[in-house]
Amino acid sequence: MNFENTRIYKLLSSAPAVELNRFSKFIHSPYFNKNQHIMALFDIVNNAIRTGNAVPPKEKLWGEIGFEIPYKDIKFRKLCNDLLERYERFLAIENMESDDLLHANLLINAVKKTGNKNLIEKHIGKSDNIFNRTPDKSSDFFLQKYMHDKTLQNLVTNYEKKEDIKKHINNESYAELSTQLDAFYVIEKLRHAIDVITWSKQYKTEIDVDLTETLHLIETNKLSEITAVQVYWLIYQILTQDDSKSLFFELKEIAKNDIYQFPKTEQAEIFDALFSYCIRWVNKGDIEFTKEYLDIHEWGIREELILKNGILSPTSFRNYVIAGLRIGEMVRVEKYINNNLHFLEEYRRDNALNFNLARLNWWKKDYEKVLEYLNKVNYDDIWYNINSKNYLLASFYEMDEIDALYSNIDSFVAFLRREKSLDATRKRRHINFTNFLKRLINKSENKAQLSKLKEEVEAEKEIVNKSWLLEKIEEQLR
Repeated sequence: MNFENTRIYKLLSSAPAVELNRFSKFIHSPYFNKNQHIMALFDIVNNAIRTGNAVPPKEKLWGEIGFEIPYKDIKFRKLCNDLLERYERFLAIENMESDDLLHANLLINAVKKTGNKNLIEKHIGKSDNIFNRTPDKSSDFFLQKYMHDKTLQNLVTNYEKKEDIKKHINNESYAELSTQLDAFYVIEKLRHAIDVITWSKQYKTEIDVDLTETLHLIETNKLSEITAVQVYWLIYQILTQDDSKSLFFELKEIAKNDIYQFPKTEQAEIFDALFSYCIRWVNKGDIEFTKEYLDIHEWGIREELILKNGILSPTSFRNYVIAGLRIGEMVRVEKYINNNLHFLEEYRRDNALNFNLARLNWWKKDYEKVLEYLNKVNYDDIWYNINSKNYLLASFYEMDEIDALYSNIDSFVAFLRREKSLDATRKRRHINFTNFLKRLINKSENKAQLSKLKEEVEAEKEIVNKSWLLEKIEEQLR
């Protein structure tokens, strides 16, 4: 068994350095681990990960761990599994420690088991403060609040003569318990329904979602006053209703004002719902929602909702630029490119900068600048290669550099035909563009042939830069 193939190595090698530091303290704590061989195995593996060296072969590793008996594969596998179990326990404790509400509930239940009334009274007040201070009002809040208040009610039952405990329970506490459970149920039911609708759209399947009982709970128990219920009910509606623009703006307003009432994972869900709705209308050519797309995108960057581990994808970066240029937001796009380039992975930045500045100058009709920036693009990336070539050809046409245009068309077509990483469809779309572009040059003086060319371009589905080609043909026909 190659140690690099073990589950524990894959987990440890993918963990952040700060997490490995904490796990090191955990594994060396006698409270959590007293097995010296587990400590030794972790230290060797951790050192290999930090230095970038390979972990020794298992037989050599066996000796370095400190075993004095001959290598036994079963025992070595057991040792690896024991280290994995320690790591899993460490992750569980880390998760508990990071969840204030869960931690408060576990603590008050642990204190309750001691039977120490003074300690119980202290932690009732402490846990109350934690729940009152938390900004999180997601479904988990209502579940944890229910568990907390139920524990307090049980304490009153057990120590009903203690007035200082009873003061934490008022006349409405039992109704509140029911409301907390209903809120948790309704929010999770709506989130589940949203998931089902999203899956059905993605995989083009029909799945019935019955929210009759959920809506009844919302109406009869005034749960619509709860922000999370409002948000997820609005998301469900914009997913299922055709005329839902007013609902989008209502959701957007609530989200921007109250996004911090949700944990980061749910903030991302809300952002995705708003963003996907904008994309749906952008794809229909709605200018208003193209502006909304830009606004939501920028908000997503400010709140780090569109980022994955602090990184912005080059596709998201490009899509913003394209959307902004389509509605003439050139100043805004240029500011975006310069201000947000650092969110891209470092090795992607130069190409993203130069290609998108070339695209910006294309829309400004500054074709000399287009060529200047395209010359700085690294063509090792196939996406940048073929898309840069398309802008290059179009720029030569606009500049009336016909000889350079012909030469570059021929070399581009030759490249496309021999490039193995491109599938047949993508090759055909780009080759069709070059063929039509050549015919446009050759027939620029013949109106009848230009009209026929226009019909062929309009009928062709497999082609890039179709709208630009039609625009150039129209210019020749005038």
